[in-house]
Amino acid sequence: MITLCLCMIFSCKQGDTHHEGHTQVATASADDTRMLVKEAYARVDPMKITPTMNTERAAIIKAQLDALTDPKEKINVQIEYAFELLAAGDTKAALREYQTAFQSIIQNKLSLDEEGRRNLYFIVGMAYMRQGELENCVLNHNHQSCFIPIRGDGIHQLKSGSERAIKQFETVLSEFPEDLEAKYLLNIAYMTIGGYPEDVPEAWRIDPSWYQNTIKVEPFTDLAPQLGINDNARAGGVIMDDFNNDGWLDLVTTSWNHKDPSRFYINNGDGTFTDRSKESGLADQLGILHLNQTDYNNDGLLDIYLMRGAWYFNFGDIPNTLLKNNGDGTFKDVTLQAGLTHHAPTQASAWADVNLDGWLDLIVANESFKDFQRGIDLYINNQDGTFTHSSERYGLTQNEFYKGIVATDVNNDRYPDIYLSSQTNGNQLLINEGYAGKQRFTPVGDNAGVTRPRLSFPCWSFDYNNDGNEDLFVSGFSNDDSPGIIWIQDHLRKSTSEYLPKLYRNKGNLAFEEVGSQLGLNEVAFTMGCNFGDINVDGYLDFYLATGNPLYQSLVPNKMYLNMKGERFEDVSYSGNFANIQKGHGVSFGDWNHDGDEDLYVVIGGAYDGDNFYNCLFDNPNENKHNWLVLNLEGTEANKSAIGARVEISVDEGSRERSIFRTVTSGASFGANSLALEVGLGKATKVNRITVQWPCKTCPEQEFTGLEVNKAYKLVQGNPSAESLKYEPVQAGSGGHDHMMHH
Repeated sequence: MITLCLCMIFSCKQGDTHHEGHTQVATASADDTRMLVKEAYARVDPMKITPTMNTERAAIIKAQLDALTDPKEKINVQIEYAFELLAAGDTKAALREYQTAFQSIIQNKLSLDEEGRRNLYFIVGMAYMRQGELENCVLNHNHQSCFIPIRGDGIHQLKSGSERAIKQFETVLSEFPEDLEAKYLLNIAYMTIGGYPEDVPEAWRIDPSWYQNTIKVEPFTDLAPQLGINDNARAGGVIMDDFNNDGWLDLVTTSWNHKDPSRFYINNGDGTFTDRSKESGLADQLGILHLNQTDYNNDGLLDIYLMRGAWYFNFGDIPNTLLKNNGDGTFKDVTLQAGLTHHAPTQASAWADVNLDGWLDLIVANESFKDFQRGIDLYINNQDGTFTHSSERYGLTQNEFYKGIVATDVNNDRYPDIYLSSQTNGNQLLINEGYAGKQRFTPVGDNAGVTRPRLSFPCWSFDYNNDGNEDLFVSGFSNDDSPGIIWIQDHLRKSTSEYLPKLYRNKGNLAFEEVGSQLGLNEVAFTMGCNFGDINVDGYLDFYLATGNPLYQSLVPNKMYLNMKGERFEDVSYSGNFANIQKGHGVSFGDWNHDGDEDLYVVIGGAYDGDNFYNCLFDNPNENKHNWLVLNLEGTEANKSAIGARVEISVDEGSRERSIFRTVTSGASFGANSLALEVGLGKATKVNRITVQWPCKTCPEQEFTGLEVNKAYKLVQGNPSAESLKYEPVQAGSGGHDHMMHH
């Protein structure tokens, strides 16, 4: 009996292969972090990290394989080698190695135990399925590729990969008929060749109603290919915001691959984008899983903070980078001169004015684990381009495997508090005691009831029900089972609540109530990236969850939830054309074409070296033709980008007055929205007033009147009048303004 080494493919705990001690980052004689980053990546041992660096790991395992002679030992290493080839993107070579392993088992009269037999048939099926994805969804990509239910142009033209995968999964199911993972992928495979549901054996057929939504919305269209902004890369982050102050939202995207450049796309204001990655210097920034925007020096230009090292465990001390916007289309690395020199693995940070002195500070939540304590980095802005590391002074000494952070004022005292999501010992809410004259964050503990779900990943704050209080959302990542298994269990009503996303309604006085389950959030989402926006322009914030985990079999749909006037959330993933089953990561909402509704850009791609896919720009059809308002805020006593400003928009809708609440923020902890407030007004026809609570200690609230619907304005602190901004819509790829699209 032979047991195959397939643990890493199916159910090993994260971090099981990481045993080496911390390696201090060496100094370099460069004036920026690029050399430090290069040196840090060079020190990584590919055999001691997962799930990336598969190409390097495959080469090492191949050398080990060539030195072996014992058939049983060689088969195990050969299967491990085949998997690394598969993860690296060399699917044909992986299949050859799996076939050789099969032949060797037969020739040497070796027998597989039950688990090994199932796993080998399954992973070969997954390899064939990945071959089909590469040949069709990647190499022959179109607007319907990998969106479920797969139909139309999304059906594979080259069918052999999926057909062979079907044979493998049916072999698994003939012996293990209750194998939910094989059942799920079998249905997807049939779907890719146009055989779902009628050709799927009845015993293993998934009910087609599972791929339908109760609420219908007009399908969004992916315009990224048409606009030339559909990067084909791996997991990464995105910012949609205005980096050259021309009034149009630009794009910055990154890739986790330590060899991949970042991208910078300038919005030309005529329905097109221009790639300025090389000229801006962003192409030199490599290996970034997440990023966000800031104006750390209050010069009115948006700067960029890049995060590295996440999931690299003991080798994760890879420098983050602060890029200063020079105002001429280029960026300068100012990390070292700014004093941001504590290197630690992270993808989670937030910019907020912690002490309300008018300058943005930086909070970085790092990945800590046994024998590797990196904690939380708080950098207080010195107002001269430098920062002071102040974590201990503010009581931020916690150490967890942090995956998300949001800075938000949960108790309405103007001082930003901190909510942290963790994959280890529960989530944490820390209250800023600046209101009491103290430089300290104090944990609320379990009393607030916001510690779940288990294995939390991204989080955010928003006012989902427009009651004036910031609510908290946090979503779980995954557990040891395949997402396909849990997805089916959910539909069989056998899911476990400990992994469900949580929505904590803020009742005031630091009291929260978990309302996600009663509002319709009843499906485990395996969320990696996410963000929120108002896709139907009704004044209530909706949200998008970018889903998956590193496993190739993690082909679960990305999700969009529609906010039904703060009373419940409805899944519109299928009807709205959002249900891509490739891995989703950074998400950004913004009105890129000035038509008054929010579109969204999603970075698609996984963790493995070979798990690349095309990013999407989902263009909003605004079928409701609701009214809207765009507000660009500028602080004078407050920080110039007005991050943390709280805004109440009072409107007349029908026969009643209604208030809509927004906060200036980049949104969720994985993905960066525009800082502009793009506010849906529903059927409201009159704006009564705008009330702004600026993020500073004693400055009064400010009221603006005289604003009209379907227009954009700039609100400057201290200026009593709103400045009207030019805001005319354009059509994608038109190269000119479309004056027929006015609302």
